[in-house]
Amino acid sequence: MKNRLIALLAALMILGAPALAEVYAGTTAALYTVPVRADAAGVVEALNAVVGQRVEAGDRLAALRAERTFATQDGTVALVCAETGDSVDGEVLELTPMERYTLRCTVDKAYQSAESTLVHSGETVYARCTSDGTHRAVGRVTQIDGAEFTVLTLGGELYVGETVYLYRDADFTAAQRVGVGTVLAADSEVYEGAGKLTLLRVSAGDTVERGQLLYATDGGEIAAPEGGILASLSRDIGDAVAEGDIVAEIVPGDAVCVEISVDEQTAATLRTGDSARITLAGQEEELPATVAAISAIADSDQYTVRVLPAQDLSLPLGMSASVRITGA
Repeated sequence: MKNRLIALLAALMILGAPALAEVYAGTTAALYTVPVRADAAGVVEALNAVVGQRVEAGDRLAALRAERTFATQDGTVALVCAETGDSVDGEVLELTPMERYTLRCTVDKAYQSAESTLVHSGETVYARCTSDGTHRAVGRVTQIDGAEFTVLTLGGELYVGETVYLYRDADFTAAQRVGVGTVLAADSEVYEGAGKLTLLRVSAGDTVERGQLLYATDGGEIAAPEGGILASLSRDIGDAVAEGDIVAEIVPGDAVCVEISVDEQTAATLRTGDSARITLAGQEEELPATVAAISAIADSDQYTVRVLPAQDLSLPLGMSASVRITGA
């Protein structure tokens, strides 16, 4: 009777864990990754590593070029929001353009002729107020949308909100009138930056010319925080990088595992810490390993199991390997 009971228990143990004797095909993958963050802002000037490459702690992954910002037009510095040495992430300064006013115009009230109602982009026009004609300015047509057009003033004095007539000649000849408009203040131009402000060439109230250097932010390099395999790199040459951006991911050498897929019944029998053996592609030797993670959610009725070698084998990602789980 005792022998029959022992035999029955042995049979139940075999039936209860048939999957543990099976060999599962898998591939090497990342158990986890370490993010690589930029310590400075700039533009990627050079890449010194490629995805899949093994790197050491401190290796330079990318070089960043310092970013210099120039005035895009003539104007006056209206506001400076930072000082040299400050870390910035947004507005650095505002520039009021020399074109002090914007005129929103229409060909309504133009002299009734085919020529006067046809306005051309880039042409020079002359404005004077409709009240007594004492406020006058010269400008250039910058945008046309059907019967409406925009004029940027190049000189003169107008009042914001007043109505003006537009002419093609400086004598304001009635037959040369091309429309009527409203005076608006020209919008300030906002200049933004990210990183440490290493150079500031202007102060509030300064007059600047188009192409003049306004300020510069730092460059530097992006280095590997620790050794391992470069699993991803999210920036290319010419891309902008802000301080603190995650630009890459590294798989430490001791975090390269073997991923396998098992069915629900097998997954239910497994526990993290279970012993396993792995065999690398092209080799016969079984190497000791441990079940490190079991997915909680199935993908197409299969659960992902990650098995970690007992030691760092310097394995590449994507390598074929087989796994035999031996149990607790």
